[in-house]
Amino acid sequence: MEYKLNLGTWGSVFAVPSEIVDKHLKLAGAAQLKVILWLLRHAGEGYTVDDIASALSMQSADVRDCMIYWTETGVITVNEGIITPPVTSVQEDELSAETYTTKAEQPLKETAVQTQEESSDTKSTEKPTRALSRPEKPDAKYLIQRMSDDASIAYLMQAADEIFGRLTNINDKATLLMIHETDGLPVEVIIMLMQYASSIGKCNIRYIEKMAITWADEEITDLELAEKKIQKLTSGRNAANLIQKTLGLDVHSPTEKETEYADRWLNKWKFTPDMVRKAYEICVDAKGKYIPKYVDSVLGRWYNSGITTPEQAEFDQSKGKKKPKQNYDATYDISEYESMSIIDEGGL
Repeated sequence: MEYKLNLGTWGSVFAVPSEIVDKHLKLAGAAQLKVILWLLRHAGEGYTVDDIASALSMQSADVRDCMIYWTETGVITVNEGIITPPVTSVQEDELSAETYTTKAEQPLKETAVQTQEESSDTKSTEKPTRALSRPEKPDAKYLIQRMSDDASIAYLMQAADEIFGRLTNINDKATLLMIHETDGLPVEVIIMLMQYASSIGKCNIRYIEKMAITWADEEITDLELAEKKIQKLTSGRNAANLIQKTLGLDVHSPTEKETEYADRWLNKWKFTPDMVRKAYEICVDAKGKYIPKYVDSVLGRWYNSGITTPEQAEFDQSKGKKKPKQNYDATYDISEYESMSIIDEGGL
């Protein structure tokens, strides 16, 4: 009789470095942890970004972002040298052919370090081609360090992943960190801003950064002020949607200028949709098309004149019309007119 110990799933195990659990479990996102577990399971093998993406049913771009995180933390290295974290999507695409190994499998090569130092020295001597309107975004190494040192920064990055509905890349995270450290917006205000952007279908980093700069200029630095700002923005968008419906315009996401006009017409000047419609008709009659600026001037004149009803607007419009100048030739014979007697005129 033969006996065998049934190990079940314990028959195949692999080691996980304590550092990953102790330090990165709270910093790394779900996708990053997913990638590192796959890497540890396949230790000693060669693989590309596309290999990992295929195995984990992920996008290659997301895998690259995960690899950048683990590269910057020193958990993995690249067998062709040290990777400088990419800033643009074009640079990220260039990493697709790289193969990776864990730190335990491949020691850091002296030549790679030298290459990196030389590259750094070269960059330091280069002069910028143009002045930047904003400071350069922090690199991945600084970002990871800040996430490790400050729990609120780590929470911000995790919240961003949830709000965006995807793994935010290094560039996204660097932008959020700059909004916090350069523009001075607190973490909770940035999260509220991202939630608002998501609610209106504009959850992209460019829109969020633009809005954050505006909020910083307006000194919206606490939740109460942020809530008031969002209420105003929401009121303006609702007004813009009502204007679209009233004027029969194509339904679309209103622009910033359209929202500004609608908010002024309906919320500030308190005109009814019928009054806006009347100003719109005057605009189309005069210009042949809808010009918001023209409608704004008509409503502004009515507002300053105290005109609040369509009847008052109609009277004002008719009063402003000039009578046409009568340019015509006489149809009578002047000699015949002179021969007419007073008696003849009296008999008419």
